Amino acid sequence: MDEAQFPEMGSLVIMRGSYRAMTHATNPGEFDGADYYRIMGQQGRVMECGLLVKSTTHDGFGECMYRIREYCSLLLDACYDSENASVMKAMLLGEKGTLDADIKELYQQNGIIHILAISGLHLSVIGMGCHAFLKKIRLPEMVNIMSTIGLMYCYGTMTGMGVSMLRAYIMFALHLCAGLIGRTYDLLCAVTVAALVVLIRQPLYLQHSGFLFSFGAICGIGIFLPATKQNLFGQGSVEKAVFAGIAVSVSTLPVYLNFYYEFPPYSVLLNLIVIPCMTLTLLCGLVSLAAAACFLPLGVAVSYPVAALLGFYKKCCDLCLTLPDNRWGTGCPKSWQTVLFLLILAGLCIANRWLPKLYFWQGVLCALLVLTVRLTYGLQITMVDVGQGDCIYLAEDSGIHMLIDGGSSDQSDVAEYQIMPFLKHEGASCLDAVVVTHPDSDHICGIRGLLEEVGTGGISIGTLYLPDVGELGRTEEYCELEKTAEAADVPVRYISAGDILQCGEVMLTCLHPEKGWNTSDTNAYSTVLYLTYGDFTALFTGDLEGEGERKVLDLIRTGQNSGKNVIGENASGQDGIGVEKPAADVNIHDITLLKVAHHGSGNSTGEDFLQAVNPKVALISAGRNNRYGHPHEELLDRLRNCGCLIYRTQKSGAVTVRVRGGKVRVSGYLEE
Repeated sequence: MDEAQFPEMGSLVIMRGSYRAMTHATNPGEFDGADYYRIMGQQGRVMECGLLVKSTTHDGFGECMYRIREYCSLLLDACYDSENASVMKAMLLGEKGTLDADIKELYQQNGIIHILAISGLHLSVIGMGCHAFLKKIRLPEMVNIMSTIGLMYCYGTMTGMGVSMLRAYIMFALHLCAGLIGRTYDLLCAVTVAALVVLIRQPLYLQHSGFLFSFGAICGIGIFLPATKQNLFGQGSVEKAVFAGIAVSVSTLPVYLNFYYEFPPYSVLLNLIVIPCMTLTLLCGLVSLAAAACFLPLGVAVSYPVAALLGFYKKCCDLCLTLPDNRWGTGCPKSWQTVLFLLILAGLCIANRWLPKLYFWQGVLCALLVLTVRLTYGLQITMVDVGQGDCIYLAEDSGIHMLIDGGSSDQSDVAEYQIMPFLKHEGASCLDAVVVTHPDSDHICGIRGLLEEVGTGGISIGTLYLPDVGELGRTEEYCELEKTAEAADVPVRYISAGDILQCGEVMLTCLHPEKGWNTSDTNAYSTVLYLTYGDFTALFTGDLEGEGERKVLDLIRTGQNSGKNVIGENASGQDGIGVEKPAADVNIHDITLLKVAHHGSGNSTGEDFLQAVNPKVALISAGRNNRYGHPHEELLDRLRNCGCLIYRTQKSGAVTVRVRGGKVRVSGYLEE
């Protein structure tokens, strides 16, 4: 909108524009915008909007608080550089829209993102400071407390009164009022009242990470921390501080793993440094803000200590990222694991008086194992919903994690928003192999994104496999992917017909392309992989069509194959790479699963090809309302005529196939 059109806070308006509803997640681990904004009371966005009519009445108090925040925001911009200004705006004003993306990611990776949320620490520093100042000027206690509570309400309104701020405000007000009426303040009673107030306003906050983090941390301090202190083997101040941090981290661990799927272990120690310094950071930030309001150069001068502290935080975070095992990636725990974890902790707190110290800590360890152990389930194949593109994930009991392709032509930053969250949800912090069928953007742009994040908190990659084709097939995108892998220190190997990738019971035989096949048609030379796992078989075809499909069909009909083993076992029985070994002849017919080529294009997966492979289940990855019309109706008719079940990411979201004990289960994410 034009800034001159901005309506005042609390106005009723009639707008003209393009309405866009918030979208639900279609993959495990993906951020669900529709659910999140529904909790916030928002159903959608209006783009390119213009104001038609606004009411004459509005919320004068809210508008005043908003203008004060905007004024303070300008002062912070004048006092600090852009990066530090964005941090201080989030820290003091609750304004996260301008937060520097790199700083946000750095803080989140190190588990200190909470310092940017307006919460109890801010209220303690500002509120108790106001209370102490009013007491020094000998204001009557009743007037002092009411004035302090009123000022904190103004501050909360100015910062948006988020769930953490509302919880802290209610508990702060109860703490002050308890002394006024001669009652003892009880932390657990206060947090219960705060939770009831928040949930009465919006029950859906039970699904909100901010609510769960905020109240989980307080419950950890009020319930689990006292039990921890009673079971310390020593009573030194350092030991108490460390175990206090551990107690809070253990209490909030289920929230971390259910929302972020990984936990930064060094955050326990990092918070011991950062949180004590936060009081000084907040005080200096407030002083610089007040000084700038009186005399701008003075505000700039006072901002230097804050800049130094923020620089110190950044260096500490960078150091933690260089340490080994800086991320504990367990994936998303099952619901029963979270419930059992909480029950064990509750039991330990109740039985604390009678339990020996050693048994107490053994119980804590047992709870952690229950929460973090990821149960395996035979073979898992998931076609991730990346819109108009391809991405297939393979995992097996032996611990193998593989990816076949990863890209999209209609989803921006597909690696960041779809692929990486899914991999973290599945506990795949390392991919043993990534196979690229061909270098079209809708198959590799996400792979390129993953490679660029290797070594900076992303998913590590063991080996990148590219089709072994001639010079005509090595397009600019192909060569760029090689360079990106080299820059990420990821080894690149080349795969062609006859090569075998094997880990555990999973065997992937490459059927196409022939080594050195020289063609400029990238779809035609798509890597085709034939998977066997016991009696289960699957065929992954990339964007295979034309001459490439005819070559694969000839191979299937003749059943002849030869080549070398790419990942297998050497003579000593250890995992090896590039071991020369003749591959067995292939006998492909009546396969269980077919990944339909080229997003369901009518020009691929012909009648003869389908009759040769005779699949029971067909998976199609295509974008919703894509401009190509995929999947084409003639292709769907061919699949229906051969009697196979059809699953499409357009309708089902991510499609997961699980194989265990000879049984195959197929489910769509949107249908579960």
